Amino acid sequence: DADFAALATSFTTSHPEVAVAVHLLPNEELKASAIRAKDQQGAPDIIIISSDNIGYADLMRLSELPPEMVDTAMPATTLQTLQFRNKNYSVPLFAGNHLLMLYNKALVKTPASDWPQLIAQHDLFNAAGVQTLALNYQEPYWFSIFVSLFGGNLTYDDTVTLNTPAMQQALQFYQQLAKSGVTNMQCGYRCVSEDFYQGKFAYAVNGTWALTAARERLGSDLGVTLFPQLQGRQIKPLASYIVMVFPNQSLSSEKAPQIKQLTAFFQRPENVQAIATKHFITPYYQSYQTNTADYPDSDGIYPKVLAQRELSQLMPTSAAMVSVWNGMQKGMLLYQNKTLDASAAAEFMQKVSARDQQILAAGL
Repeated sequence: DADFAALATSFTTSHPEVAVAVHLLPNEELKASAIRAKDQQGAPDIIIISSDNIGYADLMRLSELPPEMVDTAMPATTLQTLQFRNKNYSVPLFAGNHLLMLYNKALVKTPASDWPQLIAQHDLFNAAGVQTLALNYQEPYWFSIFVSLFGGNLTYDDTVTLNTPAMQQALQFYQQLAKSGVTNMQCGYRCVSEDFYQGKFAYAVNGTWALTAARERLGSDLGVTLFPQLQGRQIKPLASYIVMVFPNQSLSSEKAPQIKQLTAFFQRPENVQAIATKHFITPYYQSYQTNTADYPDSDGIYPKVLAQRELSQLMPTSAAMVSVWNGMQKGMLLYQNKTLDASAAAEFMQKVSARDQQILAAGL
């Protein structure tokens, strides 16, 4: 975002011999552009993206990191999770990129700790002319939190695992939330952002990336709480690191020295911490610590963010992980319009996602 552009400007001030052009793109457009540009003259040298997208390493022709660029201070389990086929392709900047449960304190006196409580609150909100829960309903990343609620995992060991009882239960529960009016099937990203900020919804599920805007708009009325439980089961949102990757083998290009300079500049603690504090995310070098001393937070938001992060699941950097979303979305729609029942929809998701993984492996 604009913070990275400002950081790049700061770099060029101290390194006037290096010209840096920054282009800001939405996540899906960024992935598509990087893949299209891999064989073009104007391909980017560095992309800042969520770590799960490292599963596109072959398509993006990502450079493998030389040993001196690998942060060996990171815990071995985290380093391994960020590897793709046992190789390092990314330089981490931040941890804690995941969904959160936000609420408006002016509308919610006591946030629901479980789903029956939240559903029971719906009639009160409805009587007050307020909608209950904003979800980016058709986005499978939002839906995935409900798969975790029933104990499901989208992948295992680079294999798609969508055809499960947990997926069927999640589809049914998600549909019931919409049927009962607790959430709205037509809701998109505007609902979880602008409509929530305007007080049209009591609760909203949005990412850590939205906290700065939410706080600016709602001020002291912004609340963050853990996701509601269901019969003792907890939601474990899928999480990722924000990382720098190097498409089109840019670390082997003539610009490699300048690329390494810029990367090292971005990783400086004073640069990382400034952005992390502003956006309630965690610097990569603190991602295995629980110290919140660097977050002056009188309204208690960051401790709640950190508590939810502790319950999150770091997405693997695998071909299976990047292959699940298309199949999930199609299966969700087929279930919602009653073309398929929950069992058939889960089976359909599995088939489409496994096919997409095969297509990815073939480089198509």
